[in-house]
Amino acid sequence: MKIFKKGIQIHLLKVLFFFGLLIFSPNSLFAGETVEILGGPEDVNIRLLAVLNKLDPDFYADEKTQGFVYRYRNRWNNPYDFNIYVGRVGKTSPDSIIRIESPRRGQEKMWKQIMEQELLQKPPHESAIPLSEKYHIVSQGLNLITPMASVGYNSWNSPLFTNRDTFVSMSIYLLCDLILAGGAYLYAQENLPKKNIYENMLNVKGPGSVWESPNAVGIFAALAVTRAVRVFDAWEDTAAHNKTAQFGWSFKF
Repeated sequence: MKIFKKGIQIHLLKVLFFFGLLIFSPNSLFAGETVEILGGPEDVNIRLLAVLNKLDPDFYADEKTQGFVYRYRNRWNNPYDFNIYVGRVGKTSPDSIIRIESPRRGQEKMWKQIMEQELLQKPPHESAIPLSEKYHIVSQGLNLITPMASVGYNSWNSPLFTNRDTFVSMSIYLLCDLILAGGAYLYAQENLPKKNIYENMLNVKGPGSVWESPNAVGIFAALAVTRAVRVFDAWEDTAAHNKTAQFGWSFKF
């Protein structure tokens, strides 16, 4: 039994190491997307504000512009997650540049396509498709089964996710489930009531399986943690997708 437990622990460490390399690799850092626009930053800023207010007015101007002229960030109750900068293309250039950063590559690419269609009047890519509405009840229902299913539903045909975003998000939920539920299971197994010598002599029935032990509730509590976190993430993903879908834009995934 000890050898079996040690094997599980070694396997979990390998899984942790693999996902750590994947999630925190240099490619997972904010890459950012940029859009060059004719006109000065002041004029472009007015047009950008119109687009941001159109989607969700819950954002604010950040004074720490990091060398740009303007910077905007989402508030906590805004379902989008972004840092958007407005600046000059060059010191002597009359034109402007918009830079979009987000923890998800999908959102960066989505914002770029919105800026191109709204500010540059650029037609969508020939392979772009319009968005269909997603439903909170479906996403939250799938979350009760497993957070990965909820992520899969929200990422399907949604510009908010790239394939990598989907894989990383699913992997994080899976990893957390393995660590929390696996740890709770090992704890419950380690603390199973044991029969004493007299109970052995009298052939008294043993304590049963882990699922029949008093600590079994800890396993279900551990599984509830990731699902509770996903409740909020699922709301954001669904709300952001539907806000974007209502304006009839088409996106290339």
